[in-house]
Amino acid sequence: MIGLLALLTACSQSPAELLIPSAQAQDATASAARQYGLGGTLYVQVYKDPNTIAAAAAHDHVVKASGWNGSVTWDPANLAACKVQITVPVSSLSVDEKGLREQLGYDTFPSDSERADIKTAMLSDAQLDSAKYPSISYAATKCEQSGDLVNVTGNLTIHGVTKSVVLPMSVKADAVNFSAKGSLKIKASQFGMTPYSALFGAVKNQDTMILVIDVTGKPR
Repeated sequence: MIGLLALLTACSQSPAELLIPSAQAQDATASAARQYGLGGTLYVQVYKDPNTIAAAAAHDHVVKASGWNGSVTWDPANLAACKVQITVPVSSLSVDEKGLREQLGYDTFPSDSERADIKTAMLSDAQLDSAKYPSISYAATKCEQSGDLVNVTGNLTIHGVTKSVVLPMSVKADAVNFSAKGSLKIKASQFGMTPYSALFGAVKNQDTMILVIDVTGKPR
């Protein structure tokens, strides 16, 4: 089992209009890079293996990042100048919050004691090993337009393992607001972890998880 984190998520213009200014506007935006402090929601959806003996008694999980900090530097006229930094404290990850599960359409709600047990297992040395690897981080290295989306390439570090990932993001930005939203499939095994398993495999998580980013920003 894993938690993260998971990055980026207004105005009336479309993302393409925002990110590719007209020729008349380019002079005015040539030095329009702004830094925004980020807030919002980062979470990972972790899915049970439906083919195990005790699958009916298991849950899919939602692991939400709490207490994280991040920033983005954004210039709509020069995407190559983008910078993104995100840091998530592993010990502050929140498991299966009722409100988020309801928002995502789940109809099962683990008890407080079950949530505590799930978090203990998630932070153990068999999973995220929070004592050894206290943070999850992301740093963007490149941003490129792809239709109405922006492909944000960066280094994602979980469990002490860093992998380059590409996040397709819907981005909007102006002088006072920034928002970005997107999702990405990742695997626990990519980051040196074995999916959670208990009762000799009667309960087990799938390797593939979904990282969801839905964030906003205000200028610094």
